[in-house]
Amino acid sequence: MYTVILPAAGTGSRLNLGYNKLFHRIAKRTVIEHTVAWFLNDDKCNQIIIVVNERDQADMCDLFHSYPRIEIVLGGDTRQESIYNALAYVREHVVLVHDGARPFVNDEIIDACYEAASAGFGAVTTVPLKDTIKQRNMSKENVIEKTLSRAELVAVQTPQAFPFAVLQKANELAKNAHTLADATDDASLVEKYTELEIKIVEGSHRNIKFTTEEDIAYFDFLMKRGTQRVRF
Repeated sequence: MYTVILPAAGTGSRLNLGYNKLFHRIAKRTVIEHTVAWFLNDDKCNQIIIVVNERDQADMCDLFHSYPRIEIVLGGDTRQESIYNALAYVREHVVLVHDGARPFVNDEIIDACYEAASAGFGAVTTVPLKDTIKQRNMSKENVIEKTLSRAELVAVQTPQAFPFAVLQKANELAKNAHTLADATDDASLVEKYTELEIKIVEGSHRNIKFTTEEDIAYFDFLMKRGTQRVRF
């Protein structure tokens, strides 16, 4: 069994919505409902923690008040501080962290992350890079330093999964070192502060994050194609 933590405190500033983007409706449901559905329909998921800011707490509670597996908790000033707060409520020995704004995850990805963490590893969902990646020279304006090998690089998605004790330790050490707010994802803390081996889980280029105005039309297109299904 596992707990999933869903950071859900986005403002929607890049979408020009004027409200938390996770409350935007696509195919008659909010984005966060589409995301939550994957975990509600997974028998291995015993606890869903949605991390929100104070402004959205009441609305999120209204959406999910009838689901006992779902807990709404307040986050912090940054994403990683929000994860740190959520860890205090975790009841299971395996923890998945998944962006609330990624409603196109799938069962295969979730299962692979869970299996890796259950076996004592970390797990990071990734996809191959499509574009050539170049490193710029930070001391010179508009100058390329070198081209990086795509074979050695991956783009990181969520979910990410870890044994609870390891993720908790990494967060505590980062907080004590005053580096918690600097973390770009959960795996970066585990890499820095523990010796845990982290496995790569094959993700999907459809497992995108709801971020910009262009995503609205694309997400609607994917929903109409039946890529997502909500079963409440």
